[in-house]
Amino acid sequence: MTARIDYQIEKYQFTEINESPRLAQQWAEVLDECRQEKAGSEARLRLALLNVDYVTSFELPFRLQLIRAPQLIDRLRGELQLSRKAVTISDNRYGCVYSLKTDLSQIPDEFRYRFSNRIRRVTSGEATNTPYQEIAKQVKAPRQRLKLALENGLHVTALDGLFWFGMQRIAADVSTLRKSGMKIATAEVDAFDTITHTTRRVPVYRRVE
Repeated sequence: MTARIDYQIEKYQFTEINESPRLAQQWAEVLDECRQEKAGSEARLRLALLNVDYVTSFELPFRLQLIRAPQLIDRLRGELQLSRKAVTISDNRYGCVYSLKTDLSQIPDEFRYRFSNRIRRVTSGEATNTPYQEIAKQVKAPRQRLKLALENGLHVTALDGLFWFGMQRIAADVSTLRKSGMKIATAEVDAFDTITHTTRRVPVYRRVE
């Protein structure tokens, strides 16, 4: 197991298709403050909730590189007195909007997102992102991408799942694969990324015989 993985972000664009200039500016300011403060996961989420008119459950992991967004939201909901509204993501996914506002009637009921990135995954000085990119090209369904990666002997972190497989809650998909009979070991690894400028421990999964 490698001691640390560096995610060197050369391009990272995650936007809502109908995003207003106001929301785009709010997000830009939040992300800039997160980088300057090298804010941890909970601090990044708090900054977003306090400074963006509304956020969706779908976008939070991608915009803030959160790997346990539901747990963090639960932790902050009482503290910040968040309002919540059910919405649809890309026609068929259930999601939620969170906001400090009490009147959510003007917030859209449906959202669509665009995500493109160019990321170097570096371990021990060598780029290791190519196998993950190739799997993302071969298979569309996130859980099937994870299954294929594990079957091919890859060690998959929560950030790998987020960046290349489109997985917001990798632990839930790992649990489903385990129930289907796949034996998967869990460990932790230090991960650094050049978006948040932070190093933290993240789960890493591998298949065992």
